[in-house]
Amino acid sequence: MTKKRRKTILFALLILIFSVVYYFLQLNWISVTKETVHLDDLPEEFNGYKVVQLSDLHNKEFGDGNKRLVNKIHEIKPDTIVITGDMLTNTREVSNNGNVLITFLENLNNDYPIYYITGEHEEGLYYEDRNKYQKEGTKEVYEEKLSNMGVTVLNDEQITITRQNAEINLYGLREHLSGEIQIEERLGKTSENEVDILLSHRPFYFDEYVNWGADLVFSGDTHGGMVRLPFIGGIASTEGFFPRYDGGLFQKENSIMNVSRGLGNNPIPLRINNRPEINVITLKSK
Repeated sequence: MTKKRRKTILFALLILIFSVVYYFLQLNWISVTKETVHLDDLPEEFNGYKVVQLSDLHNKEFGDGNKRLVNKIHEIKPDTIVITGDMLTNTREVSNNGNVLITFLENLNNDYPIYYITGEHEEGLYYEDRNKYQKEGTKEVYEEKLSNMGVTVLNDEQITITRQNAEINLYGLREHLSGEIQIEERLGKTSENEVDILLSHRPFYFDEYVNWGADLVFSGDTHGGMVRLPFIGGIASTEGFFPRYDGGLFQKENSIMNVSRGLGNNPIPLRINNRPEINVITLKSK
């Protein structure tokens, strides 16, 4: 073997090793994305209120019991956690679906208020033609487990979050799988002179959220476009190729939407320039 050929083989091996390590890190190295959002009508008592958003875990585990994810959240010390769907993967390969999330929440030790909305994978547990993949458990059983742990599951519902004597409104839009979103028929009208925050799995209805009057929207679903290119963004999502809302903050009129790039992977384990993401949104008054 010539010296030149040995160098070529060595170089190829180094590239292969680097590629494998990079691929592994992109799937397992959690990033924390911090943003500040300024809102009209935000009460002074909520100034600096810190919200952690988790989305699209898809049964992914970052260490035993998701301890690395738990530790990251404890370091952030949020005031509340919002979860925007697809925390499990509805597939015939997984029985007793949702156990990964249940264990993760147990390890959080009820340290934070948690609000949860469904994505298409949770909703898939409800339908008979999809639920045939599950050996036991349905969406109702899954949500009952969450509720028993103190998690507030919002199925087309609204609650009020109180801090001292001030209030903000939180709405949860249940994943509807198909058809028109009909947001006002499901959630009613937004309030006047109060902050209205919406949790909804799919970001592609941003125009509808704006018209409805949401001040701030938390969404997910896109997985950051799986592969992210510099100056271009994500390549593919459920919206199709080069999704408009692939990740990050978007603003239209008086509404702001944060789209999480998510934590897990589906249908294939692929993330390039797109590490798993915890979102931290700090609320500030204008």
